[in-house]
Amino acid sequence: MMRLRSLSRAAAVSAAAVLAACSTMPRERAEAPPLPTVWQDAPAGAELPVTDWWRQFNDPTLDTLVADALQNGPSIQLAVSRIREARALSYQTLTRYLPELTATGQGQYTRAIEDGALPTAAGGFEREQMTGTYGAQATWEIPLFGRLEAAAIGARANTQGARADLRAAQVALVADVAQAYVDLRAAQASRVALQRSAQISDELAGILQTSARAGFASEADAADARRAAATTRTRIPGIIIETRRAENVLAVLRGVAPGTESDAIRSALAQANAPVPHLELTAAPAAPADLLRLRPDVARAEAQTLLAAANVSDARNALLPQINLTGSINVSDALIGDPTGVGATIGSATPFISIPLFDWGSRFATIRQRDAQFDQSLIQYRQTVTQAVAEASNALVALDQGRLRLDAANEAEAAANVTARGSRAAYEAGIQSLSDRLRSEQQLIEAELTRIDAEAQQARAAIATYRAFGGGPVIETRN
Repeated sequence: MMRLRSLSRAAAVSAAAVLAACSTMPRERAEAPPLPTVWQDAPAGAELPVTDWWRQFNDPTLDTLVADALQNGPSIQLAVSRIREARALSYQTLTRYLPELTATGQGQYTRAIEDGALPTAAGGFEREQMTGTYGAQATWEIPLFGRLEAAAIGARANTQGARADLRAAQVALVADVAQAYVDLRAAQASRVALQRSAQISDELAGILQTSARAGFASEADAADARRAAATTRTRIPGIIIETRRAENVLAVLRGVAPGTESDAIRSALAQANAPVPHLELTAAPAAPADLLRLRPDVARAEAQTLLAAANVSDARNALLPQINLTGSINVSDALIGDPTGVGATIGSATPFISIPLFDWGSRFATIRQRDAQFDQSLIQYRQTVTQAVAEASNALVALDQGRLRLDAANEAEAAANVTARGSRAAYEAGIQSLSDRLRSEQQLIEAELTRIDAEAQQARAAIATYRAFGGGPVIETRN
């Protein structure tokens, strides 16, 4: 008999273990579509690191602005706060399957009125009595059918998604700061060149006006020179607006109100002769397959699939039995008098089993809804991966064409510089007029403006490339 009882107990324990280990999670997992092995338009060379990529500009001012933005930028602070929120929510989800312990206590006072009496445990009578009862109550829902596994996967996915959002905020912030800084330096350089161009245009217009009065030039030529000078000046206000816009963007990204910059930052940004930052990429930052690891939106999409799978498991578990265990211990003591029924310690344990019977239609509908949402998350993951590949490919094309544009602009400026030097020499030798010399200077300035724009476009293409490859800092937060 004892052996049969032991076997029955072992069988019950084994059955409970099997039920607890049984999983209702979907078997499908997020899978990326086929990816290209190499990039079609990437420069040939070794892969470049994507961490701290902005330091390759070799610009201390940019390094300071990026560090300040990562430390004080509102978007980063919000993302870090959301990670803390996600961790707290994950912990709350997991603790749902831990035992709950509650302390209880109560007191009762009784007094006889108008010569009444109260019975005691010893068989006598007393006028007043007071009792106290205290104890503890414990409840626990046994996580059967993989409920704990699904809760843990969903909790980790929630935190993973928040961390992916932080990473995305870092990538976007660094790229936005770098692009605004490039815009600022390009606008400042263009303004200097345009101001020189306007000065030369005014000089040329004055020469032609004087020549027209003397009969050596036509009024039409003088008027055209004045038009060119005025047209050049109309471009300067737009450059000033762009300069101020870039300064304000840099302030906002760093959590600073425009106009309240420190003297050091204001002085560094006001250097009008600072060159346009240049970053030449000799290879793609990473291989196509590495996008799955680098892109924060891919990590977020993967976390969404895990969260959707956990929701499917939760809906399936709603069809299965639930077992709750409740236990309590209560102690009664007499505080005044000797009432009956005190001095006892009572313990109890109650298993509670619930099985859904008549609302399966609603529960099955919920399962179908969660299954559809899970399928959508898998599709969204594949779409995110393909979109990431397309963005990286587009960025590499723009980078390669930007390099060709910059090479052509440098060649054109070099040719214009040779022409300008020859014109100066011819003017000093007296074989060329001042107006011809000024025209060659004007052409040199236009070539310089084209080169400045090409430099800015190339820098923006490099920034866009690192943004497309998920490049940026890695900031760990333990809060």
